[in-house]
Amino acid sequence: MYTNKNGFAQADFDPKTVVTIPNIVTLIRLIILPFILVSLSRNQNIQAFVLILVAGFTDVLDGFLAKILNQATTIGKILDPIVDKICVIAILVFLYLYRDFPFWGFYTIIVFEIAILIGGYILILRHKIIPSSNIFGKLAMLLISLGIYMYVVDIKIINNFSLLNIPIKILTVAISALFLLLATVKYGISSLKEINKYKKTTMED
Repeated sequence: MYTNKNGFAQADFDPKTVVTIPNIVTLIRLIILPFILVSLSRNQNIQAFVLILVAGFTDVLDGFLAKILNQATTIGKILDPIVDKICVIAILVFLYLYRDFPFWGFYTIIVFEIAILIGGYILILRHKIIPSSNIFGKLAMLLISLGIYMYVVDIKIINNFSLLNIPIKILTVAISALFLLLATVKYGISSLKEINKYKKTTMED
């Protein structure tokens, strides 16, 4: 089933829409991920940085292609955020273990990301509803990405820059965690509204 790109959609799975150009572009991120981790492990930071940028570009490209090709699918709406979270979590694990990524930021981001995944799984499994990300989630992902870039490439001017006596890298992680919290809350409220609509529609039928 092809769906609207934005907003909640009904989880009606159509095998014909599994293999689409946007979904293939989404999966390319998973192919790039091991190369990112290998580059990081070898301290090939510029190479890792470029690969992360390419992965980020595919994230924009799959949404663009889904829109212009009218191929926003149920599978795509599920696959895209899952692949995003796999990539982000894998890179954060490395940065936490080997690049001094703050433990509080790491655990906060991981907990909220997993909570959103579980919430989405429940919505799909029990209510056949697929949620979309909200503005707070998009801002959080942008800031998390910026934080990752800062910990991947060691740039002295960035490392020495601070705001309110807080290093910019730490501040970026803190704000991203805050936006992720807001995204989770808004996601939960929106999901409850959709569940009530679903139940009301089911009762009327």
